[in-house]
Amino acid sequence: MKTALHLAGLPWLVALAALPVPAFAENGPAFELKLDIDQDSKMDRALVLQEPGEPPDLYIYLAVGEEKFDPSRRPDFVRKGLTEDRVIDLESKGKGSLTVTSCFGCGASKSTEDTLTIVYRRGQFLVGGYSRSWEWNQQTSDGVETTVGGCDINYLTGKGTVSKGLEDGEPIKGKFRPVPLKDWSSDKRPKACDF
Repeated sequence: MKTALHLAGLPWLVALAALPVPAFAENGPAFELKLDIDQDSKMDRALVLQEPGEPPDLYIYLAVGEEKFDPSRRPDFVRKGLTEDRVIDLESKGKGSLTVTSCFGCGASKSTEDTLTIVYRRGQFLVGGYSRSWEWNQQTSDGVETTVGGCDINYLTGKGTVSKGLEDGEPIKGKFRPVPLKDWSSDKRPKACDF
């Protein structure tokens, strides 16, 4: 009888082990932020974990922002490999929006900086905005050629701008729609944001 009960509990243990619970480094998450992303008047918590040389993972916990954090708690939303680059900032911009800023090169002669604006609408996490800036220096036979520019896309309004060189931004033709955060990748960014 005792063996039968032990064996009956085995599938439950396997199922519990399969739930995504972040493995925190000794020093905890790379970034942690409290905000009301779902705008229900209860504070939520966003965490970014990034191991050296690995893409960052985003974890969102709803309605637990005021509580002491329990690392064994299952997150309400997980986005593995949020970006290909190193996260340098996590901020709340009001109205429930969360911005995640990452960079490649981070100020070197070849660098880009990307910011994702994440919102919660109608029960799902969406990319509500995306901006990118770049400064790319390349050696040529005549010296150094510098390419600078940027783009700013507001998926909630459907509009975007792009700038090349030091000129002011120009509107991008076409309409943009919010992208579910679970589906986001660098392949989803508009072509105007490539250089």
